[in-house]
Amino acid sequence: MADSKNTAWAFIAPIICVAALAVGFLARNKAEMGSLASNKPVGVGMIGDKSSFGELNESEYFYEVASLLKANYVEPTEIDQKMATGAIRGMVSSLLDPDSIFYDKEQFDSFLATQHGNYSGIGVELEYRYDQTELKKLQGGSSGVDSLLLLPQILVASVLPGSPAEQAGIKAGDEFRQIAGKYIITGQDIKKLRDLQTAVTEKKADASELQKYRDEISEWVKDVMPAGKIRDHLLSGAEGEVAVKIKRNGELLSFDVPRRKVSVKPLIDTPQGIHVRFFEGAVAEFSRTDFKNNKVLDLRNSGSGNFDEMERALGNFLPAGKYGFVINGKAAPKPINVVAGLKTPIYFTLLVDNSTHGAAAVFAHILADSGNATVEGTLPPAPSWIEIQKLSDGTGYTLATGKYQLSDTRTAANEQKEPIR
Repeated sequence: MADSKNTAWAFIAPIICVAALAVGFLARNKAEMGSLASNKPVGVGMIGDKSSFGELNESEYFYEVASLLKANYVEPTEIDQKMATGAIRGMVSSLLDPDSIFYDKEQFDSFLATQHGNYSGIGVELEYRYDQTELKKLQGGSSGVDSLLLLPQILVASVLPGSPAEQAGIKAGDEFRQIAGKYIITGQDIKKLRDLQTAVTEKKADASELQKYRDEISEWVKDVMPAGKIRDHLLSGAEGEVAVKIKRNGELLSFDVPRRKVSVKPLIDTPQGIHVRFFEGAVAEFSRTDFKNNKVLDLRNSGSGNFDEMERALGNFLPAGKYGFVINGKAAPKPINVVAGLKTPIYFTLLVDNSTHGAAAVFAHILADSGNATVEGTLPPAPSWIEIQKLSDGTGYTLATGKYQLSDTRTAANEQKEPIR
């Protein structure tokens, strides 16, 4: 009997240990990135002590609370902008969308600099990858969301040419596991622990394996880096080194990567073709480039880019016309228009792979769907269309507002744009 109790405790202890230690970690993550759940606001009557209360939309709720605090707070205060910023931070962060990110003033200044090709830090762009099953539960309003499984994996989305990260040997697809001596705990780690416990219970794995992994993850959660802090360490600063450990093909690799400023041009001639990044100013570079002699555009390792600039750049490759829509299921579809384009289309070869994302991925889909491009490599799914919003206090955020689609299926389900031949 004693042995069975000890065995049962060996199975239960890992989950209790990790859950208890993770409370502080999740609290820090919550403060950095917002709540994992987004509840509807309570009725205004419950706040304002009115006789009737109904459900308000977010803007009405915000102004009601702001008016209440201004009228009743013990000291005179101007809180509207701080409240608005805090509310927007919480709403954007609660989406847990890797393309919808809130930035404080310093972070937003750095982000805007990247839109012109000017980077700080080690010279990478990041991808936050969430457990899709749990994320769909959250977005669907399910009450059974497992917050621990929503701790994201942090991966390298792209590596800047000439950057310290490239010189160190870091590659797109690498997963960060440790930064500056602090660990990154992900939902995959939690899932592995639970799966291992189940395997031991079903006698498909040895209890010593569970004990070893439990000890490892228990040490990790004592010294972790919240997801919101990772951007500061990797994407800002121009001095010192950052010690990182990354996982690549199951192997853990260590790097000491300097931080410095790096400027990248929108177009770079390479032996493979013209490497393209859609920074602001890319249209001017495209206009000065003769693509008739080099018809290979390299969109690999392309960075997130600027979607407005990408849309304007289409006129350097396509005749005037409508080239699909941005669909979000709520507002009217937004057409993607080329106003002043080529009289005669030019045909291209596009080099793509799993590091092609952001504006470059949409660009590849548009050219491929138009019939003006041959794609070499696997074309990734069309990503979200991303807009940039700046707030009056200097903070800002990116917001995924829809996805590229060839036809407007909401209003013209049977209408397909004829490819240009």
